[in-house]
Parts: sequence; C-alpha cells; structure tokens
Amino acid sequence: MIDKNSKFPIYYQIEEWLKGQIESNLFQIDKLIPSERELIEQWGVSRHTIRQAIGNLVNQGYLYRIPGKGTFVKDKNLINKENRYTSFSEDMAYLGKELVNKVLFLEYDEASKSMANRLNIREKAPIIKVKRVRIVDNVPISYEMIFIAKELISQIDERIAAGSFMQYYEKEMNLKIAYAKETVESVIVTEKTAQLLKIPNNSPLLLVRTKLFADDGQQIQYSKNYFRGNKYKFSIKLYR
Repeated sequence: MIDKNSKFPIYYQIEEWLKGQIESNLFQIDKLIPSERELIEQWGVSRHTIRQAIGNLVNQGYLYRIPGKGTFVKDKNLINKENRYTSFSEDMAYLGKELVNKVLFLEYDEASKSMANRLNIREKAPIIKVKRVRIVDNVPISYEMIFIAKELISQIDERIAAGSFMQYYEKEMNLKIAYAKETVESVIVTEKTAQLLKIPNNSPLLLVRTKLFADDGQQIQYSKNYFRGNKYKFSIKLYR
C-alpha cells in the first residue's frame, strides 16, 4: 500500500507495485492491466498520478498501449538485436523460445518487374515464393513473405520452408552469408494480416524489408516481414 511518509513519490510506489505484478506474472504478457479508473479507486490517487506511473512503465518497455483498447503487458525480452545480422530463428534460439514456422504458401514463379528489381535479377527470371506465419511460444509473431532467386537456390520444399533458411543456406548449400540490408517502417495491420497474427484491426506493425547477400555480392533473397508492433524491437550498438 501507499506509504505517505516514504521518501519515494506516490507515482513511483504505484509504478513499483505494477512492475512487481508484471514480474511475478500476476499481470500476464499481452493481457490488460486494470484500467485507470480501477487503479484510481484502488489507490485513492489522482488520474495524473496513475498516468505518470503507467507512462513511465510504457517508456521502460513494461507496458504498451492500444488506442481504444487499453494498456497491456509487454514482453520486454522477446528480441534484442545488436548491430550484426542474425536471423529470426537464431534470435529465438538465443532467447530459448520455441519457434514454429507455419507455411501458408510455396510456389515457383517468374519475377515481375518490381520483384526483379528487388532481387537484382532479370524480369521473368525464375523465383521461389514462400509465405509463412512465425509462431513463438504458441503466439503468432510475424507474417513473412520470402522471394528467392532460383538461379542460386534451385530447390525449396516444405521441409526447408518450415525451417531456418539461414541454416539451409549455410549448412546445406554451403553459402557464405556476408551481410543484409534492412529497412524498418511502422505500418497499420491489414485485415488479412490481423487474422493471421490474431491481433485487433488497426494494430501497429513493424515492416522489416531485408535483402540478403552472399560473400561474392550476389543477392540470395528478398523478404518482407510484418512483426507485431508490441513484439519486436531493435537494440543497436553504433560506433563513431
């Protein structure tokens, strides 16, 4: 309960109580915390005090807000990337998470003009297209579309599509991956993707576009990955 004689401000005491509920799993990941009104009644404090406590925890990465829905508990430790390329499979293995790739689509096709530009190949060159949902600890985290230049990777089957492409390239194809170019932007989920990721319409997503290159400079694949906005973050170390 609140100690009015404490040297710590009231908002800080409420903040620490909320943090304790989260860390003890009494407030669970992706579940609503009590509303502002409920917390005001529980603690007998002003709305400003509650908002200050919640705002601090949002800034610290413990909570996230969805307009019109409320405030939810965030998984702080889902992904933490440094300034080097690691695949999503490698990230999840590092964190001890269970990753399942649900393959929705696997097709051989010809590159459109726009896709040829993205893959740096000639128009109508053969490509492989894969679409899948990536599920972490039984929660769908991302919807991924992968486009592969068939000239470099001649065969992809269901087993490969459901596994780690990075592992397949390096272990089975003996390719040396040199680097990736990524762009990240914030987008609003479409109805189709919302259904695949089991999230509300108008939820925020991070769209990560990736071009993957071998050590000889040849591009291997281009991918678009729609991550749940509350589940994906970068921690990047930059040197001057």
